[in-house]
Amino acid sequence: MTTNTADKQPLLTKSSIPYLIGMVVCAVGISIIDGMLPRGASMGEAYAILVLLGLMAKDKRLIIGGAVAGTILTLEGFFISEPGGAALWVVEINRALAIFIIWLIAVLALAQLRFLEEQQESEKMKRAFEQLQQETSFLQLNQEIAILSNTNDPVEDALKQAMQKICDHTGWPVAHLYVRDGDEDLLSPSKIWILKDWTHFDAFRKVTESTKFVPGIGLPGRVLASNKAAWIRDVTKDSNFPRAKLAEQIGVKAGFAFPIVVGPKVVAVMEFFAEDAIELDTKLLHVMENIGYLLGRIFERDHAGLKKGEYEDHLRRLYGRMKAVRTLENRPGEVHRIADGIHEELH
Repeated sequence: MTTNTADKQPLLTKSSIPYLIGMVVCAVGISIIDGMLPRGASMGEAYAILVLLGLMAKDKRLIIGGAVAGTILTLEGFFISEPGGAALWVVEINRALAIFIIWLIAVLALAQLRFLEEQQESEKMKRAFEQLQQETSFLQLNQEIAILSNTNDPVEDALKQAMQKICDHTGWPVAHLYVRDGDEDLLSPSKIWILKDWTHFDAFRKVTESTKFVPGIGLPGRVLASNKAAWIRDVTKDSNFPRAKLAEQIGVKAGFAFPIVVGPKVVAVMEFFAEDAIELDTKLLHVMENIGYLLGRIFERDHAGLKKGEYEDHLRRLYGRMKAVRTLENRPGEVHRIADGIHEELH
């Protein structure tokens, strides 16, 4: 029969051992001094230090143990101390007061420890609630983008709506889209923007709309090269952010970007910026990468629409030629010539 040792707690944690050693040293020292003094000079109150050390260790067992040890040593001091210094009843009252003070401090220490434990539990619950809210918010954002990616809205409108939703979710005031030039490894700036303040970010907008990126260069270039989302805590201090060098005041600091992919290919890069430096949020980047796959459907749908239009035009041309054959069916030479043209269309 096996026993589950995972649920068993050690008698003392490693962090409590130094405090226990301190309690022993203090108890021995106070006991020696108390034994050297006359019985009327009580040192019992000093044993409250043992309780305080238990509180510092945040260990309920050490607090109670310190109070018990202080009580025993206070009583011991009554018997080992030299007689004299005060009347017996005064000595007894002094010792009793010392024990009372020790246990009063112990009760207060336990109450303080309980308060700290409840505070920690409250913080844990608060963090769990915030995490749940964040997860719910991410899930809702994914659902909204998924719905958006399956609508029949024009590509530009759909992308702008997606950018606005992400800006609303993150609270970041700037969003822009870089688009890949066909099959070339080059990202060109688009005119698709979300700006909370067009005047404030005008310098950054102008610099961006005149800057293209190749793989590995700048924030969009990093994303194009790695096919993964990227984050910059402060673009003004990043050596690989060319736009910061092209304008004295660009008005942005933190930035992140993620790829929009169709299959294995990056077709665009969506970038976002904040006015303050912000530490890396890996969970947000992971969500944005998923959104990049969802937004890829918009480009797929647009490409499929173009193919469908080309196919329909092709069918219309064939229909026109077939109609011409029926019109000229009494003129063999013309029929043969048009039939040859239809054959070329089919190939």
